Amino acid sequence: MKARKNENRKLEYDEKAMKLGIAFYERCELALELLYHLMKSKRLQSFSAILLHTELENPEEFLQRQKRKTDLLYPIDSEAKIYALLCQETQVDGGYYFIKRLTKLMEEEGNAEVHAAIVGVEGTRYPVRDLLFVILDTFMRANDPESADNVIYRTVK
Repeated sequence: MKARKNENRKLEYDEKAMKLGIAFYERCELALELLYHLMKSKRLQSFSAILLHTELENPEEFLQRQKRKTDLLYPIDSEAKIYALLCQETQVDGGYYFIKRLTKLMEEEGNAEVHAAIVGVEGTRYPVRDLLFVILDTFMRANDPESADNVIYRTVK
């Protein structure tokens, strides 16, 4: 995958970004540890971590209806409408198509604006805390007003 123009800019962790990172860590660390364990024990091949923001009314209810029963949904900041989805046995392309499908369904409900980071995890080389920052950094880039992309995806092995 080619680096995007704004991907080389240094990210600034202001108070808002740090609070988002803390909330993400508090709500998802244990689930990510469990998914890592399943991968290390060869019970799981991969998963995708999706961090998304939408202005849709009742996004948690909408996401709950659309996700698979094996996907884990976590509200990160309900007021700001930021949610995390951890999708088992899903590579980055599957996460990308899932977000595209959600965007199309949101258009039908009147609001399709979605900013999302999709990180396909295919290995357990990175500590969970580092993985959390990879996801957070990708999400911050997707929410950057200077970014041409609302949906940014990558794979970590």
